[in-house]
Amino acid sequence: MKKIFFSLLMLFVLVGCSDEGKEYDGKKSTDTGSLEEQIMNVMAENKLKNQEIIDYDLKDDFIYVIFKNKHESGNTHNPDLVILENKEGKLKWVAGPEDRTGSSDTSMIFEREDISVTITLPFGDKTIKEVKVLGESAKAVTYIEHFTANFSREYKYWITYTKEKPTYEDIEVITE
Repeated sequence: MKKIFFSLLMLFVLVGCSDEGKEYDGKKSTDTGSLEEQIMNVMAENKLKNQEIIDYDLKDDFIYVIFKNKHESGNTHNPDLVILENKEGKLKWVAGPEDRTGSSDTSMIFEREDISVTITLPFGDKTIKEVKVLGESAKAVTYIEHFTANFSREYKYWITYTKEKPTYEDIEVITE
């Protein structure tokens, strides 16, 4: 009898301590996911489903997501940007590739009210050692795409976040 009582007591304790289905801030615990899952869900809602995330930066209440924007003709892509706002743990779409304010062969500029984001893409130029925008060093990001076990390609881009709105003349590429 003691074994049955003890077994039932343990069952009630374990079930009572479970977080499954409990609500936190109006959301069920099963509704939340990792930050990347939440980002992917918001991107999918905005016609960017199944895009591979390369990197993301958190600045104040905003998330700047760099993803592989695949070209319709072929297996190539270019890094592109999505800006999300994090309001009380819920991600909200702010801007995407169609909101770019400027584009050239090697750079993209996204201007918002309080920040400008510049992405410099010097395709295949391995002699570049630094990029500066408005005199400020850009963050270099390198990633590798594996095509087969023996063949891969390295990509590199530079990104800056500035209060001032740069022009293409404000982008300085420093080579070796």
